[in-house]
Amino acid sequence: MKTFKMPNKNRNCKSYYIKSYLIILVISLFLIPIIFGNEAFNSSLSNHEPSPTLNDISQEDFTPILSEEKYSLGNITVNDIDFSKLEMGFFNHNVIYPLIGEDINSGAYSISRTDFNFVETIDPAIQDNLNENITDSNIITVKLNETLEVEYNNPQAGYLIYLSRLRPSRLLEFYVNNGTDTIELNDETDYTFDSNKFILFNYKSYFHKGPVFNFTMHLIWEYDLSVQSWSITQYPNQGLLINNIKQNFTVKFNYGFNLLGKKYGETILENNVDVDNIDVALTMNLPDKNRLYGHSLLLNDISVDIGVRLNVDKSIDILLSDHFLANNSVVLLNFTSLFTFKFINSVEKTWAIDRLVSMGDIRERIYLPSLIAGPRHIYLMNLTIYEDTLFIEQVLKSSSQFERDVQSFHLNSSITGREGIKIKLPYLIAGETCPCIIKYISDQTLRVVITDNIKMPLVGARVEVFYYGVEYGTYISNDSIQPIPPGNTNEHGEIILYNVPHGNYTIRVYYNRIFLKESTASTVNNINYIYTNYPHFPLWIFVFSLINGVIIFFGVIFYLKNKKLR
Repeated sequence: MKTFKMPNKNRNCKSYYIKSYLIILVISLFLIPIIFGNEAFNSSLSNHEPSPTLNDISQEDFTPILSEEKYSLGNITVNDIDFSKLEMGFFNHNVIYPLIGEDINSGAYSISRTDFNFVETIDPAIQDNLNENITDSNIITVKLNETLEVEYNNPQAGYLIYLSRLRPSRLLEFYVNNGTDTIELNDETDYTFDSNKFILFNYKSYFHKGPVFNFTMHLIWEYDLSVQSWSITQYPNQGLLINNIKQNFTVKFNYGFNLLGKKYGETILENNVDVDNIDVALTMNLPDKNRLYGHSLLLNDISVDIGVRLNVDKSIDILLSDHFLANNSVVLLNFTSLFTFKFINSVEKTWAIDRLVSMGDIRERIYLPSLIAGPRHIYLMNLTIYEDTLFIEQVLKSSSQFERDVQSFHLNSSITGREGIKIKLPYLIAGETCPCIIKYISDQTLRVVITDNIKMPLVGARVEVFYYGVEYGTYISNDSIQPIPPGNTNEHGEIILYNVPHGNYTIRVYYNRIFLKESTASTVNNINYIYTNYPHFPLWIFVFSLINGVIIFFGVIFYLKNKKLR
């Protein structure tokens, strides 16, 4: 009799489990590399080309205080003048007035000067670069009093002429004293001027006196002295090299001028002769005089004691005893002043804000030099910086917002011991910030390789890049940034940044959200290696160990179940 065998359900189930297990195993072999590979291999900073949003500095943020490169020069006043050696004015002109000559020769008429005094300064010489209400002038206008004695005895002419020896001079007032009263004459009725600018006074008609008479004339003149070559000059050879974000400078200056007065020579035809026989006492009020120190004074190249000439209010006198003539004599004053300079919002010693502007490799350095303290009317120039992060070959254009001159030069490393460029900043005055820009090509490449503890590439490590302490990106400043997002190392354990500024970078390395190391990297190096202490554990070992573990685990279970069924 034939026996019918029922199908072995357990055997079918085992076969089903084995097939399912094999399918899962095959699928896992494909999925695990894909899952880990996406994180490890596909993230990199290479060829990252962000589209920058430009943070333009508005012109309204910074406005110039100075509209032109001009110093204030303060003011110069006259305190006194010694006229004792000055010739008397002209009182005879035979060509036009022959009768006066005959009266003088016969003794019927005589005129003599008894006094000539300085009265006051009417208008000082003044230069101001900030006050629009002040009209600049290099002329000192003074008031003078010339006293003349006149005697006559039956003259033929009965009138006099007079012209001051000083020029240009203008008669302000005319007084006569008849021995009893002093009377001011009227230029419309009592006297006139002829075509040669002589005063013409008919004294005989005016006084109605007898044939013999004497009287006194007081002529009040207005006279101009000229201040020539008046200037302040900053010492050209004093190096003002900026080494810090904020820095004090003690700066030397020269202040000088020539004093010039004019007169007639022996005749009125000689009308452009230097006054070489009057001594002039002056007071110089320099701009911001209370902020000036270390004075020294030379008069016509002869050093004089500044102590007796420097007043409590810091004005400076030239004394009559100095015999300072008005014949183009020279004043030279040296002094120093303290200035405080600062770069606004600069990224360490790049001295600037850095931004990407176009095409992925055209960047700009925006420098914000500011003079935060110093004299208010004396500007500062010749400030320079050494920019180690730029080379002259990279520079495309230099400019400033106020259209002031910005210059860049190759830095001679044999002299300075440094590479890069030297930048001469625009002139500045206290309280002023003048933005200036250097546009350049950022043609450097930063390549960094991250390794584990046995110097094997660390794949998938997250890397953050900082440029002189600020996160690197399309816009780099202390206040705001447009960073390039952090990236992960590629299959070679590296990140590559193209078209970056030259210089040093800080690299921070993270793995599995754990901070591993901070190190430095430089564009000078072709490759920057950063060695971490992360344990060496290759991914393929992990994957196949996992697979083997799974196989063994299910194999044990499968074996135990089969054993029970036997």
